[in-house]
Amino acid sequence: MQEEASRSVLVTKKVVEAHNIMSFELVDAEGGELPPFSPGAHVDVTIPGGFVRQYSLCNSASERNRYVIGVWKDANSRGGSVALHDAVNVGDKLTISLPRNRFRVPKNATRAILLARGIGVTPILSIADHLSARGTPFELHYVYALMSPNAFEPLIAASNFAADTNYYFEASAQNQLLDAAALLSDRPDDTQLFISGADWWMDPIVNLAKQKGWSEERIHIERFTAKLAAPVLDTVFEVKIASTGAVYKIPGDKTVSAFLEESGVKIPTSCEQGVCGTCKVKALEGEIDHRDKRLTPEQRAEGYFLACVSRGKSGHIVLDL
Repeated sequence: MQEEASRSVLVTKKVVEAHNIMSFELVDAEGGELPPFSPGAHVDVTIPGGFVRQYSLCNSASERNRYVIGVWKDANSRGGSVALHDAVNVGDKLTISLPRNRFRVPKNATRAILLARGIGVTPILSIADHLSARGTPFELHYVYALMSPNAFEPLIAASNFAADTNYYFEASAQNQLLDAAALLSDRPDDTQLFISGADWWMDPIVNLAKQKGWSEERIHIERFTAKLAAPVLDTVFEVKIASTGAVYKIPGDKTVSAFLEESGVKIPTSCEQGVCGTCKVKALEGEIDHRDKRLTPEQRAEGYFLACVSRGKSGHIVLDL
């Protein structure tokens, strides 16, 4: 029997991990087992208000009785994280997707460095559990975000990787800061790097790793935020739907996905930040101004783009819809 694409889950725990971070324990609403997931995976969560957001699973991938997600209450939230923090409580039901993974651990990984900051630690936690259980040597270097000190500390302390975890504090009395240059130097060529957090923190570290000879294949990135250009200065362009011939003029203050949905053409979206890849569509004609943090050069060359952030560089593009 084919498994359903989504399921109802019950919130059984809601824990304050830091003043702006909550963790939620989710179990199957019917009392059954949950679908298996691989370390680093995430689920789409449908939140009161109609929001759909992605959250990483931070518990052990060996567990089938529960999922645990961590949610940062973003001061610039578009509604999702605020709704989870303020409106969702123990006993409530949520709808989630099947787990998906864009942050996989290679099967041949023999050693690893795990770097995380703030809420970015959530997918790293399941990866650390997996590597520890497998006996793969690794180091977890976790930077406590300035406004979220000691988040997930009890979970890590009780884990099988507590001894492999190093903590760093931003702008604190301890003044213990991550030295990325030292961590990335003189590593065996089979070392894998997993890094997760905000773009402004990760990008300099990733660039440093590449300068030190780390290949793209050894660097695994999970992005939690993207730097979006202000849309109000964007130019207007036309989008044609190949299947119907309908033409829509995309204004400068609307994304392709948002304007088409208002016009009755639905493109699935989730993060709306050019990170997750849910809204990937193919342009059959026209040049694209790519603004995402997800697609590979090969996917872009094939004509794919993310409709939640990217735009037409030419005045007219044709979508394979």
